[in-house]
Formats: sequence, structure tokens, C-alpha cells
Amino acid sequence: MNSKKPSNTDDKTEKREYLTAVLHAAILIGMGIAAVKYLNGEEVVQAFATFNFRLAPFILLLSLFFLLLKGVRFALLMEPFRGDLPWVTTFKAYVAGQAATLLPGGIAARAGLMKQVNVPVAKSSVAIAFSSMIDQLYFVLGSLTAVLWFEAARTAALAALGVVTAVTLILIIPASRRQLLRAADWLAEKFHIQDKWHTFVQAVPQVFTWRIMGFSLAITLLAFAAEVIALDLATRGVGLQLSYPTVLLGFFLPTMLGRILPVPGGVGVTEVSMVGFLAATSDADPNQLAAAVAIFRVGAIFFQALVGAVVYFTLWKGKEEAADRGEIKSLKNDLKETA
Repeated sequence: MNSKKPSNTDDKTEKREYLTAVLHAAILIGMGIAAVKYLNGEEVVQAFATFNFRLAPFILLLSLFFLLLKGVRFALLMEPFRGDLPWVTTFKAYVAGQAATLLPGGIAARAGLMKQVNVPVAKSSVAIAFSSMIDQLYFVLGSLTAVLWFEAARTAALAALGVVTAVTLILIIPASRRQLLRAADWLAEKFHIQDKWHTFVQAVPQVFTWRIMGFSLAITLLAFAAEVIALDLATRGVGLQLSYPTVLLGFFLPTMLGRILPVPGGVGVTEVSMVGFLAATSDADPNQLAAAVAIFRVGAIFFQALVGAVVYFTLWKGKEEAADRGEIKSLKNDLKETA
């Protein structure tokens, strides 16, 4: 007796259900990590006890502004690949995946969310990669700009700027870029992902345009300005008044370190580095700085993760987002035929 083989439709349904379950788990675990880390512990309790809560709404609004701007940027970077998918869907996907970024490899959740609406991972990965690269560019430039105010660090800053310039030239010069692509092709072949890699490479020029890059850089500048102001307000909330070069350095360099090191969300590394850099470049009390950083990270990490989780569980419809797109497209076609 022959058993009935599962159809392609059944396989697709099973994969979608599995992806949905994984995304649910990633969001919930990410929220759990954020809550345990940023709403628990002696530092946080002391910070809440000494903080001027009249500034709290402004810090939360700035953190929300940061997250929403990053969502707009992601929607812009996804523009070449979304077809007739509404831009708000890609925007929601970015925001909804925020909590998952606190997990190892959690940034891939955004690719999973886009997969739910039938955007290939190889293409959404281009937008995700450009998001990270633009962030890193600002981390480097912001750190170097801030460091120039501190004479003892200028030599190191100029040396770092030289390294950044060299890497940029390697990527810009066609000959060196071709060598890098050949090496990447070899690696892709070894890992049997040639097709996905080639799709990724072919998709890059669609994003790397003057319009998309220009607007993305401008949006990112506004987003990071909001975060820097939020950190400044957090320090003022515990009775400190730091110079803006100090705040810039205390934000950009530790955040960059947190992103580079293999620690999801920079949890732990970023906080310690922030307190260390702020203390080294000012006369502020380290205990007050620790309180200010704790408050800032509650807004920058926990609150953003909470907003993302709310968006995911209330506004994100998963595969139904793609179904809605199909219904809208069908309606448009019917209207055209009627006309």
C-alpha cells in the first residue's frame, strides 16, 4: 500500500508554521533578556532612586524616534526588492524584529519576517547588511570626531582614520574589489551557497544608488542624534552636565565596541565601556555615570525591544501581509480591466 506523499503546499505550510514559531520564540526570549538585564539589579534600582523622572518621557520619545527612523531607513533600503509590497510592511518588519536582536544571530529575524511576505533571504540580507554597514560608518566617524577634542587621543584617531580610508579605497578600487569577490565566491562554493551569494551580489547595485544611500545616511544621522541627546538627558537626570564631545565619545565608541564583539545587543560590554569612557574624559562621579548609563540603556534597549514586541504581536500579520498584498494587486487589476 502506497503512502500518500506530502504535497509542496503542505511542505510550504509546515515551513511557514515553523518559521512563525521560531520568530515567536526569538521575540519572547529577546524580551526576557531585555527585562532581566535592564529592569533588574542594584545599579538599575539606584538609578531609578536618583533620577529626575521629568526627563524620562523625553528619553523614551527620543528612543522611539530612533527606532522608527531606523525602520524608515530599512524600508528605503528594501525598496528595490519589495515589488508591490507596501513600504509600511517592511517598516513594521524592522521594528517587529527589534527584540530578537538581543539573541545571538537575532538580526536574522528580520530576514525571517521578510521571508514570511515572500521576499527572498538573499535580497533582504542586502538591506540588513547595508543597515549594519551604515551604522558602523557612523560609529567610526562619530568616535573619530569626538576623539579629536581630546589631545592625547588625536594620534590614535588619525591612525584609525587612515585604516578606515585604506579599507574604503580597497572597496572602491575595481581591481581589489574583484579579488575580494573571487575570495567570497570560493567561500560560497565551499559552503554550497553559491546561488544565494550570487543573488546577494546581484542585488547590491540596486541598493547602492545615490538616492537610497543619500537618504539612508541622512536618516541615520538624525537617528543617532536622537540617541546622543537621550544619553545627554540621562546624564543630566542624575545631576551631571557633560560636554558634548564627551557624550559623543561615550556613545559612539562603546556602542561600536558592543556591535563588533560577539555579544548580542552589546549587552554588558556597552554599559561598562560607556561608564569607563565617560569617567576617563570627565570629572564625573563613576556611580552617577553608572546610574545615567543604566537609565539610558533602559530606554535604548528595553523600551525599544518592548515597542518591537508590541508591534510584532499586534500589528505584524506574517504571511497574511503577503495575502493582503495579493488581494490589493488583484483589486487593482480588476479596476484596470473595468476601466
